[in-house]
Amino acid sequence: MKRWASVVVLVVAASALHGSPAAGAATTAKDPAAAIQRQLVEGRGVRVTEYSTFNSGATSGWERFKPTKGVVAFGDGKVVATDLWEAGVRVVCIGKRRWQHVPKKKLPKGKKWVTLKYPCDFRLGTGFLRLDEPDVLRAVLSTTTSTKASVKYDGSPTTLHQGSISFRRLWDVRPDLRGGSVKEEHADWEIDWRLWIGKDGLVRRAWSKWRQPEGDKLKGTTGGQGWFGFVKDVRYSDWGMRLAIKPPPAAQTMAAL
Repeated sequence: MKRWASVVVLVVAASALHGSPAAGAATTAKDPAAAIQRQLVEGRGVRVTEYSTFNSGATSGWERFKPTKGVVAFGDGKVVATDLWEAGVRVVCIGKRRWQHVPKKKLPKGKKWVTLKYPCDFRLGTGFLRLDEPDVLRAVLSTTTSTKASVKYDGSPTTLHQGSISFRRLWDVRPDLRGGSVKEEHADWEIDWRLWIGKDGLVRRAWSKWRQPEGDKLKGTTGGQGWFGFVKDVRYSDWGMRLAIKPPPAAQTMAAL
């Protein structure tokens, strides 16, 4: 896990209470971007479970990891906080502040949380495909190649939409991705995606699979494969749940050593 995590950090650097949908969220499934935007109000949120699979090269192949689980809080049309468990570690992010709790790690008496210096990485989507950015979601859906009735998620019947979007096309709506690990020569590489959307327009499951070139800094680490592979499969439930993520008690926190 540590090896995988360190490689992912390098790749990216070189380049998530029951309730009902928030008031006014009802809409048609024709515009999921609008349906999700109406959820992004203060005091509301969604529950997430994210499954990650990583391909580090020809020797190791694909490896799936334990899911990340938790809640995502909204406010003012965006994600404002997250409370997530990943690989036995709990991380709370609020605004620009991040705290970490590792149950098995020994800390000074009375301390349970460590304040981390690196910033939060808020997400609501699957991989590079953001659900909370209307232009991104609409661009993704514009590449739909097929739709079909699918199973229930979170008690809601869904329609499966699927297709592929190139990095070049994604850059048009996410210019912040330009200059990352995917350069111009790989701009036509595609991200395969699937979205399971309920009748209310809300995404209940979001899946994406893509490759990223190993790049100069990690050249040779994939055993001749030349790329790293990623799959992100995220389940969303309890859209509109009442949620307020608060920082850990100050008396229980300490600065990172």
